[in-house]
Amino acid sequence: MRHSFIGQRSNAPTLQRFAGRYPLRQEMNVRELREKFLRFYESKGHLRFPGGSLVPYDVTGRLDESLLFNGAGMIQFKPYFRGIAQPENKRLMTAQKCIRTVDIEEVGDNTHLTFFEMLGNFSFGDYFKDVAIDYSWEFMTDPQWLGLEPKRLSFTIFEDDDDAYAGWAKWIAPTGIDPSTRIVRLDEETNYWPAGAYSKGPPGPCGPNSEMFYWVSDEPPPAGPYSKEDWQRDEAAGKWLEFWNDVFITYDWQGHLKDPANPKQGYEKDGLPELPFRSIDTGFGLERASVVLGGYESIYDTDVFEPIFKVIHGLVSDSSKAQNSHKVKVSKRIIADHIRTSVFCIAEGILPGNNGRSYVVRRLIRRAVLNGQRTLGIEKPFFHLVFEGLVESMGGFYTELLDRRETIIETLKGEEALFRRTLASGSQLLRAELDDLISRKDSTLSGDVAFRLYDTFGFPLEVTQEIASEQEIGVDIDGYELALKEAQERSRGSQDRESVYGSVVAGEGLAVNDAPAVTEFIGYGCTEGEGRIVRIMPVSPNHFKIALDKTPFYAESGGQTGDKGILEGDGFALSVLNTTKNAGVFWHSVETDVSASSLLGQKVNGVVLSPRRARILRNHTATHLLQAALRRVLGPHVAQAGSYVGPENLRFDFTHPSAMTDGQKAEVESIVNAEALANTQVTTYVDLPIAEAKAKGAMALFGEKYGDKVRMVEIGDFSRELCGGTHVRSTGEIGLFKIVSESSAASGVRRIEAITGESAYEWVVDETNRIKQAADLLKSSPRDLVSAVGRIVDQIKEERQKREKAETASLSGGSSGNGVAEYLEVSGISIWIKNFGEVDQKAATTALDNQAAGKPSFVGLVSVVGDGKVTFISKAGPDAVSRGVHAGNLVKEVAKIAGGGGGGRPDFATAGGKMVEKTDEAIAAVEKFVTAMLK
Repeated sequence: MRHSFIGQRSNAPTLQRFAGRYPLRQEMNVRELREKFLRFYESKGHLRFPGGSLVPYDVTGRLDESLLFNGAGMIQFKPYFRGIAQPENKRLMTAQKCIRTVDIEEVGDNTHLTFFEMLGNFSFGDYFKDVAIDYSWEFMTDPQWLGLEPKRLSFTIFEDDDDAYAGWAKWIAPTGIDPSTRIVRLDEETNYWPAGAYSKGPPGPCGPNSEMFYWVSDEPPPAGPYSKEDWQRDEAAGKWLEFWNDVFITYDWQGHLKDPANPKQGYEKDGLPELPFRSIDTGFGLERASVVLGGYESIYDTDVFEPIFKVIHGLVSDSSKAQNSHKVKVSKRIIADHIRTSVFCIAEGILPGNNGRSYVVRRLIRRAVLNGQRTLGIEKPFFHLVFEGLVESMGGFYTELLDRRETIIETLKGEEALFRRTLASGSQLLRAELDDLISRKDSTLSGDVAFRLYDTFGFPLEVTQEIASEQEIGVDIDGYELALKEAQERSRGSQDRESVYGSVVAGEGLAVNDAPAVTEFIGYGCTEGEGRIVRIMPVSPNHFKIALDKTPFYAESGGQTGDKGILEGDGFALSVLNTTKNAGVFWHSVETDVSASSLLGQKVNGVVLSPRRARILRNHTATHLLQAALRRVLGPHVAQAGSYVGPENLRFDFTHPSAMTDGQKAEVESIVNAEALANTQVTTYVDLPIAEAKAKGAMALFGEKYGDKVRMVEIGDFSRELCGGTHVRSTGEIGLFKIVSESSAASGVRRIEAITGESAYEWVVDETNRIKQAADLLKSSPRDLVSAVGRIVDQIKEERQKREKAETASLSGGSSGNGVAEYLEVSGISIWIKNFGEVDQKAATTALDNQAAGKPSFVGLVSVVGDGKVTFISKAGPDAVSRGVHAGNLVKEVAKIAGGGGGGRPDFATAGGKMVEKTDEAIAAVEKFVTAMLK
């Protein structure tokens, strides 16, 4: 099995079956274990490499579209395994944050997590199987490291892997244990990677693996004869716990789809040649190893969760603290797990939303909040407070938790507040659905509605069932399960074996033999330069993507759009429509009748459209000024959550919980323009050590991963950002900066659109012309426009007041629209009803007030029609109210007849209806409803 971790081995029982009483050589906490693993492999010549992003980008910057989240340490290294890119050191090691979402519903038991850490050591064409096994044995058994007892270790290998058997046997035999009792040969489904790949594929690198197990039973470990069947029996009983996996990447599985029209039928094997070089890929589950070393019953018993549980316990209501029930324990575990996943996602710029990764984050936050509210009795917003426990637990190693503290806290606060409002709305929806079912004498709530309540409003199925059962209504469980399955597919993303190397290709199209692996960009200081066509990738007839060995064309990345221009060669000129980047290669999109073969290898002079590039430079540098100004005005929680920098405008998304006020927008705009007028020099530092850049206070792009050396753009003391884009030489080149809109981009994310330079000048000209046109219409000057508009507004108000007064006077008499008497007397209550038809609602309300004046036993209801709808207005005097009349309930019942609803206070209320033709019928029922109310 590949990279197993807590809860993911299909036949693994819960950890409850082994309590922590087996002897250990030494105890250590999770932080010590992580550091000890890294120090061990550092001593073996491995380079500490940053863990990959939770968004599955590889080392070349390419996004693996086949995966939703990063679930293993090797994901970012796919190009290294394929030989497409070369690592700085052939020996690497990482501590990788991983997320697995397929088992969200299982979180809270003893084993399952959505967030976990995978430690790994990697070799790309350096050491192989024998050395990897030597290292694993030394780390496990040497008292300097883990000091595990050899007699408690066992190993599985691929059934034909004699080299792995010999590698383990040479270490086991000297301990006095028969290697045949500790080394188990299993088939490709468990000991080949990808699982089953030896026979079934998919195409790509593969190889046998070896899994390491520890005896965790209270019973003594096996002694004497011990067969494969004995081992399998004990492993199934939970006595052997897997915690490490070494993969020996050896072969290039080659094959083709059995039926291209139906890929699910799988692959037909064509061959299994060896790769040009062999590699090692390991997965050491940090949480699982902590269970082994600590002898714990549950993954949640490990020390990494202690500070989180401490915070949760302090928030729990006294009544819930008194309950030591399984339900309370599970809810605490759900909150502890989900805070880790949610926070690490937010720290990388994955904010709550309705699609993809954002959907998962939103779902986890809502599930945690619901458990805290309903099971633990936490009534006030709390999830952001649990973050402090996570900082204590993991902030020392994952410093992004501290760097993004304000953003994380504000995002958690905003999302919980939104959910609590949504939850209240969900309660109303459920009540409305149940009322509708009762009126239709239906006894089953649809599965779609039940799932919508869960997915949108956070109602667990059992809560919906409980509330529905109170009305003797059941829930369509099959329909719910179907909707849930579809949602899980959205959370899961593609996890099939076809995706293992699905996004990494060895090459496409035409290429010269000496084509460099990446394109050299020479356009930071110029817009023209020579290069050679080294790759051509056909897109469609007469449409190619062309790569040069070096280019002045900036490729779309970091929010900045790609350059356009011309590639001039001997006897040809190619218009570049766009420039993009993939795996370090810059692709120039061109359309031409010239054949690809005749273009390959040709020298060209690349000429970027300079005016267009200049406008982009202005907008990009202005974006840096904008972010710095926003942090000054709104606070340090502001972080970039997306951007677009083009020639016409800039768009900047940033984390902030609410809309900006007009004053805040004006202040930000003023600050940016002041910095532009200062004409400050823009300085770029190339290959700056990232530690030095951070020490200077450089801002990093939200969610971006950086290497040891970075490019920093500095604008005086005002702004420092890590950025690979192009910029002006000094801020004066920006010209005027103008914010044209500020709006919501997503929950907790605001969006500013702005313009600079020529676009800002054009905006000023347009606005000036519009103001002049408006002044001309009012026979005024632009300078006096405001006062002229004020006079017009005053005149309109005066005319409206005169009209309303006349209309009110005319409404004081007459009869109701259907001939029903306006005045009725019921048990001493005076009732006045009237259908005013198409008149102003305010006038009708005034007429109703006039009728009610001085009449404590008065009940009135009038209707007005407009925009295809009818509005009912009701008023009740104090004596009528004391006798049971309720204007809100009256107007609600009347509106139902006209296909609507509403309500309000006992003395005054309004309601609306969709069926105007039912108006007269509705007001005719007033007498009946009032009579029923009277005491």
